[in-house]
Amino acid sequence: MDHMIPRRRLFATAAATVVAGSARAADYPRGPISFMVPDSGGGSFDAYVRKFGELTPPFLPNHVDVEPVTAPGAGGQAAAFQLLHDAPDGQTIGMLNIPGLFTNRYNPKHSGIDISGLTWVANLGRESYGVAVSATSDIRNVAGLAALGAQRPVAFSSTGFGSTDYFATRVFAAALGLNFKQVIGYTGSSPTMVAVARGDVDAVVHSLATLRAMQSSGLIRIVFAFQPEDAPPGIDNAHSVGKPELAEIYQWRPVAGPPNLPAPILATLSNALVAAARTPAAAAWAQAAGTSLHPLGYQEVQTMIAAQNALVERWKYVLKTA
Repeated sequence: MDHMIPRRRLFATAAATVVAGSARAADYPRGPISFMVPDSGGGSFDAYVRKFGELTPPFLPNHVDVEPVTAPGAGGQAAAFQLLHDAPDGQTIGMLNIPGLFTNRYNPKHSGIDISGLTWVANLGRESYGVAVSATSDIRNVAGLAALGAQRPVAFSSTGFGSTDYFATRVFAAALGLNFKQVIGYTGSSPTMVAVARGDVDAVVHSLATLRAMQSSGLIRIVFAFQPEDAPPGIDNAHSVGKPELAEIYQWRPVAGPPNLPAPILATLSNALVAAARTPAAAAWAQAAGTSLHPLGYQEVQTMIAAQNALVERWKYVLKTA
């Protein structure tokens, strides 16, 4: 039996899809936009989403609200999974954990989720990573971590496979030949840092903006920055330890939408987010928060995503040993 779809019906279906997409775009947005945080909240992803939830509405049609929604779980995979299955109407977007989510394909225990179908809308920020220990720890630098590793594995807290903190921790340990282990399952950056502060684990790897916020409370101490020699004085950095490749690791702040987001909706969202990121209010917030804005539109963000995918590919061997 011939199961091929008649050409006339195929063209009719395609035309109907285009018409439906155009109809959605014509009256977009049709109410508040949900902006997902890829963890339990309280960390730097949450801060970004909430701030841009405030800054973006003036640049959207009808100045609709942009409402933060937490979607914790599996190092950001829960948020990505929800986006993959949402309707392509632009009413739900999410900030995702990149490059961490690209590590899913190397998970030896399960395949994770394929995020290649997502629509990349924009990028808002880019931050270097850092390593922190408890404020009461005897560890002051990378040499201190190595000395502890000579006695037993250094325990790092992590949100788990699919997160950039998991990936950055393994790259850091591999580059330095550090004896380590990861304690995974935390629901966000805040719980991983609290675990360090109370001594459940020895160290944590997160974006410097996240670590600085917790350091200001007197609970943790930053001992290493994934930065070149212009890192904060008195802190080990990628060049001082002879591992310049570590300065290539960043926490990006990309925003994604469901697959097949219509082009007019994509452009509207992207332009609004980038415009918000270029306001004086955004610059003032970033300076106060210790983060670095790095706005990219929907075309530029595609290049960044491809580069981060390639970065994970270069370090895949550290993931296959997990």
